[in-house]
Amino acid sequence: MKDQKLTTENYKGTRDFYPEDMRIRNYLFSTMKRVVSSYGYEEYDGPMIESLDLYKAKTGEEIVGKQIYNFVDKGNREVAIRPEMTPTVARMVAGRLRELPRPIRWFSIPNLWRYEQPGHGRLREHWQLNVDLFGINSFRAELEILQICCDILFAFGAPRNSFQVKISHRKLLDSFFQKELGLDAKQSQEVSKILDKRNKITVDEYNSLVEKTIPSVQDAKTKIDQFLQLNLLSIDSTTCLSEEIKIEIKSLFDELQILGLADMIIFDPSIVRGFDYYTGFIFEIFDTNPKNKRSLYGGGRYDNLIGLFSKEELTGTGFGLGDVTLKDFLETHGLLNLGNQDIVVFIPFLEEKSYSLMNKISKTLRSNGWNVDQGLSSQKMNKQLSYAEKKGYPFVILLGQEELEKGKLILKNMETREQIELEESELQNQLSIWRNQLLEKAKKL
Repeated sequence: MKDQKLTTENYKGTRDFYPEDMRIRNYLFSTMKRVVSSYGYEEYDGPMIESLDLYKAKTGEEIVGKQIYNFVDKGNREVAIRPEMTPTVARMVAGRLRELPRPIRWFSIPNLWRYEQPGHGRLREHWQLNVDLFGINSFRAELEILQICCDILFAFGAPRNSFQVKISHRKLLDSFFQKELGLDAKQSQEVSKILDKRNKITVDEYNSLVEKTIPSVQDAKTKIDQFLQLNLLSIDSTTCLSEEIKIEIKSLFDELQILGLADMIIFDPSIVRGFDYYTGFIFEIFDTNPKNKRSLYGGGRYDNLIGLFSKEELTGTGFGLGDVTLKDFLETHGLLNLGNQDIVVFIPFLEEKSYSLMNKISKTLRSNGWNVDQGLSSQKMNKQLSYAEKKGYPFVILLGQEELEKGKLILKNMETREQIELEESELQNQLSIWRNQLLEKAKKL
């Protein structure tokens, strides 16, 4: 039908970012960047499309087989839209391995895609902060990464009891599957998935899945339950870890105690990360609010990714924090306060004679760091003030006939309704006073 219009609906599992949404997104991104940069991390980016082989090599089977957006391009190459960033950063680091000073501290906030059923905290397209530290073999890499994880949420005003970090070790999990349960690689992966969703299903569902998946393993549920009860005090008794790793785990927690983070970070052997490339410490950060009791983000150590591209090995540790789960967390805890980050001064068009002066004042303010929206067509004052209110502009400069005759202007505070007549030379000082008052009020909310 010729007259049929295209739909205004966006593609399922994606979002339109209107200006008000971009303000939130920019706030999230700028806060995360500020925290990560304070640790000396540098920003990088990579292509949206990579060779499919890059993900087949190490990304989990579920993502490659079911969730990845892949196609054959016009050059008959199998390619994919990136579902995660770690393979890309590993490729980039390997490409300049001999040139880069170590340790390598990089971060990015890439756009990622996965074909999955959209739901709470989960979309097909999202942005994710990726933070990676390469070239440190000791637990001190995890110590720094865990500090960054906590500092990001603290930077948004998160109370200490609003989230919890749970940490384990991949070798503990792998050794338990092999030594205690006698599982092969495929069975280990299936049981990992069951443990990962253990707290999201009923006890009967969990027991049924274990019996169905590994029916030949005697006392499987009992052995798994005993394994899940391991803690910092009891890991000495397990044969699933070498003495070296036991010491490393205890050393990490000793340092966390000194940093004042030990109460927020617990050892939990039930932590399972879905990617195949993790080889050491693995961790996840959880929201403690019952309304949003879920994993927010996580990461771990990967020792073998660089080896896909180079004969040289280089250990890496990192994490990824998605914008969807972060926004849900902040909204759940009432922390999504933009802090009036986009303060805009509005100058309505009241008199044709004032147009040149409006331009002059706007130019001066902008050159001194102020954002200015200037009226371009003459309308009634009430209509223009209504526009300023709808846009959320806190300050308005009035240049009417009377002000022009006096050689002065009126500065109006839209929140308090206070109006001050002043000289142009006094304008920026008064704006600064009101802006500081506005920001102080926002901090207390």
